[in-house]
Parts: sequence; C-alpha cells; structure tokens
Amino acid sequence: MSVEKTVYILGAGFSSPAGGPAQDAILGEIWNLPDDLEIKPHKDRLRGFLQRVLNVDETKVSLEDIYTPMDRCLADGFALRGMGEDELQKLRDSLGLLVAEAIKARFGRALMTASGYVEKFAKHLVDLAAIRAEKARGATDSREAKKYDPFSIISLNWDILLDNALHAALKEKDKRPDGSLMTGDYEAFGVVDYCCYISSLKEDESRIRTGLWSLGCGGYNIKLLKIHGSMNWLQCPNCQQLFVGFDEKLVISGFRYAQKCRHCQKQGNTSYLRGSLVMPTFLKDLTNFQIKLVWQNAAVEIMEARKLAFIGYSLPHADFEFRQLLSRMVHKDAKIEVVLWEDTTNPANRYKEECERYKSFFSKHALTFEPKGVLEFVKKLGVTAAP
Repeated sequence: MSVEKTVYILGAGFSSPAGGPAQDAILGEIWNLPDDLEIKPHKDRLRGFLQRVLNVDETKVSLEDIYTPMDRCLADGFALRGMGEDELQKLRDSLGLLVAEAIKARFGRALMTASGYVEKFAKHLVDLAAIRAEKARGATDSREAKKYDPFSIISLNWDILLDNALHAALKEKDKRPDGSLMTGDYEAFGVVDYCCYISSLKEDESRIRTGLWSLGCGGYNIKLLKIHGSMNWLQCPNCQQLFVGFDEKLVISGFRYAQKCRHCQKQGNTSYLRGSLVMPTFLKDLTNFQIKLVWQNAAVEIMEARKLAFIGYSLPHADFEFRQLLSRMVHKDAKIEVVLWEDTTNPANRYKEECERYKSFFSKHALTFEPKGVLEFVKKLGVTAAP
C-alpha cells in the first residue's frame, strides 16, 4: 500500500533561526561586508550604479528593483542610461558575488547560535527515505518499494544548510557493517537528489550521483528541488551539466576563479563554469535547461502530494511563477500546513497578514497553522540530532 506524500516547501524563514538572512536584509548585509581588495571594487561598482544610474537611496532600494531593470535591458539589448551590455553584465556578476558573500557572512556569524534543528529535520527525512531501500532488499516484487515515496522537499532558498545536513546524515546512515562508508559505484546508498542531471565537481567524489542511479542500485534518494538554484551548484554553459559539491559555496568560486568543465575538456572543448542562481527579479529567467527540469519535477511532486507543509515561506505575490504552479498542480483534497513564526513581542510583525494570504489562496483546503515557527515544528517530529 502506498504512503500519502507530503511535500515540504521551504522559504527563507526555514533558515532564519540558524542565521539565514531574509531577502530584504541581504542588501544591508552587502554594505556590511569588509572593504578588502576583493570585495571593495564590487561594492563600489554597485554603489555607483545605484547613486548615479538608478538615482536611489542605497539603503532603501530592494533587490528586485535593482535586478529587474538590468535584466530587462539585457534581455532586450537596450542600454540602461548609457550602460551597455558588457557593463551591465559585469555589474550583474558583481552583485551576484556580493549576494553570495553576504549570505555566507551572515551564516558565518551565526554558527555558534544554531540550534541543531536542521540536523534533526535532516535525520528524520533520511530515516524515512531509507525505508525504501529496506523494502527493496526484502521485497519479492520491486513495485512495492517503488510505491514508497513519502515526501519530497521544494526549496526556494539558495543556501545549502539543509543540503549539507542531509548529505552528512546520509553518510552516517550508510555505513557498512565494519563501520566504513559505502562509496562503491553500485552500492545501495542514499543520495541528495536535485532531480536534474548532476556531476560531482571532484571527479573522484562517488557519494554524489543522480537519484535514478542510486535507485537502480537498490539505494534511495531524498528529493530536494531547488527551483531558484543553489550556492553549491556550478553549470557549464556549453553542455549544461550541473556540478555539485557539499560543504562548498561553489557559486562564490565560480565568480572569482575560472574553472573548466571536465566533460567538455574530454571532447577537446574549453568551457568555464558559472553559477546558476535565479536572482530576485520580476523577470526571472527560467529557460535554463536544468532549472526547467527542476520546475517540471516540482510540478509532479506537488500534484502527487496529499499534504503540503509550507515552512518559513510567506507566499509573497512577487513569486507569481511559483504561485501559478501551485494554482495548477495542488490536489483539491490536499491538506495545507503553514509554519510561520508569530513574533508577539513585535507590534509590526506580519504574521496575521501572511496567514490571511494563505487563507485566501487555499480558501477551500483544510488549513492548519503553526505559529511558533520551524523550531517547534521540528520538535514535534520527535527526533534527536544525528550523533
């Protein structure tokens, strides 16, 4: 008998207790970055653009209002108040690097205060997913194992907090009887499955492989669909392959250092890897082959779910692409759980407004709310952190 699927949908609020910045706080984090030799030229370029070209207050403008005019002009081949395509692309690259560095810096300051809830959540998910491999080993009919598909995760975040926790929990789970780690090409271990075509950045990293490969070996997968890209992804613009590394913010190295695609090199071509983050703009480019694949798989996961748990996500109107995906794909009988933090000490908190947004959007669905946020939600799972 198949298990009803839950899809966890994560917004910036999922990472907030561990130090993750809200999107509207990223620009402030950028201005707080140190003015070292590597960062200062990019900050100066951005500050000059805001002051002289957009004519806005650098402390009040939103990221959407910076990216949108740039992306519109780049898409249409227009100049932006005298800035040509090359200048705009350099500015966009500078801003991309600054955003990634700001997120890294914010998490770095919060490492000592993180509560361990992400590791607890990851362990819970790994324990659930591993049952699939156990069913495959004990089943006379492989269809029984295939029916077991209890959850998936859709993340709108770039950060790799959960990615790293899942990867670590999988390594702890997948040990041989002698205590050594499963790494063989055809061994039945679990993987973080980004639901697109990936390669490991390091050629000899055997723990990074596609979910389909792992399932074919009798292993299991944890579907983590990052519809706006991820800080541990780099992509080849020629062959479109995604390169992945854990515990590494590869997108920063992609901005700073030229790394060649090893697949293209084998064919006699030279192509340099780039980040593939979908930036906050009202003109999101979702034509990237790999990103489109993630969105297509996210649509299927939402359609199959009988419960959606929105964690730290306020369902903003600006995310109209994702809202239309929900409108098309959510099952009419799906239950909706909303996990947001109600800050009763802050009279300006937006909790009630965000709840009303959900009530309006899912007006005919069964809704429940967790006002104490992600920490209480994970606590109720009744799990302990991985040793």
